[in-house]
Amino acid sequence: MESLKSDKIELWYFILATVGYFVISGVAIPLKIENSRLFSIPFRFFIFFFSLIIIIRNFKFEKLKNISILAFIAFWFFYILKLNYSLQNDFYTDTFLSRVDEVHIRILAIVVFPSLAFMMIDYSKINFEAVLKAYFSILLVMLSLNLLYGLLMPYQNFELKFIFSMYYISYGHLGTLLAIISFYFLFFKINFLSKYFYYYGFFLGILTIIVGTARSPFLALAVVLLYLIMLNKKLKPILIFLGILFGIILLFYLYNMLGFTQITFINRTNNWIFFGDTSVRTPLFKKAIEIFKDHPFLGGRVLFEDGFYPHNIFLELLMATGLIGIILYFLKFFYVIKNLKIFFNPVHVNANIFFMLFIQYFVLVLTSYSLFGVSEFLYFSAIIIGMVNTAKEKNSYLFL
Repeated sequence: MESLKSDKIELWYFILATVGYFVISGVAIPLKIENSRLFSIPFRFFIFFFSLIIIIRNFKFEKLKNISILAFIAFWFFYILKLNYSLQNDFYTDTFLSRVDEVHIRILAIVVFPSLAFMMIDYSKINFEAVLKAYFSILLVMLSLNLLYGLLMPYQNFELKFIFSMYYISYGHLGTLLAIISFYFLFFKINFLSKYFYYYGFFLGILTIIVGTARSPFLALAVVLLYLIMLNKKLKPILIFLGILFGIILLFYLYNMLGFTQITFINRTNNWIFFGDTSVRTPLFKKAIEIFKDHPFLGGRVLFEDGFYPHNIFLELLMATGLIGIILYFLKFFYVIKNLKIFFNPVHVNANIFFMLFIQYFVLVLTSYSLFGVSEFLYFSAIIIGMVNTAKEKNSYLFL
């Protein structure tokens, strides 16, 4: 991987905005501080103001002519208008209305401005190798400390406690993220540390997925590893991967047939694979589809009465913003789709890894969270868009 001279301010923003929250979220529980927002809110505002600096440093009027940036701004302007209209005309519970200001703040401070900053960065000046080393080091240290904490605290079976103040699904995706980056270093033979650290990182990531009990981290890892193996363009690795995947599913089936129930992750995955259990998401899907059918062009209510959401990005877009909104939303990927071959060329290792991280969190938003609930998906989306925009501006793909 070619190491390029980085602009240190953009480099620090890149690292802190994407993985800094993982460190912050691991502080409150070990210190026995009940309100983790004492740490998370100041950090989110720090990233917001940092993103304003990045936008100012990288702003050019020509960028406002970029389809991706225009579509991104247009969508969120439209979404905020729809949100305010829905709040005035649809019924919502008092509990949700009491915290609706947080939704507005989250959209602007966590979604819009940080994402715009990532879209505007000049990626030819980013040292991607330094970024990935930072990702690996931070995740390895934090998840190792987390495992130690879990083993020292009282637990039953594989249900270890963890230090992170986050939802269990997001926790599981930390394991997926570490496993992907570890496998990436092994795959491309990037040895800034001994390869045994990468093996440890990969298996620590797998263990974190199992301890987290969520299913989407496992699914995301399977999809990303298949993509990575396909980059190799050889049949043997693909067959080996499919064989291992089939073997894992078979082991899950035998675990169920033999009556074991000790591992929650396997229990939930078995119910999903063999019995179609979607953890009560099906009624949410059906409700979102009905709202879309009644309001196909501009969408209906933005959220359900209690502030809940369909747990699927496509259904939420259709429900909340209709066909107009879903077209606007995905129009930001116009240049990415047009240049998709970049992300399927093993020569462009920087583009490959961030496309993997985008895929990981895309799998997550297909099954969980709201449009503005997963900053990692929003940021990695903005990163791959920004990469393509930079390549377009520079008329060069060498930095990828």
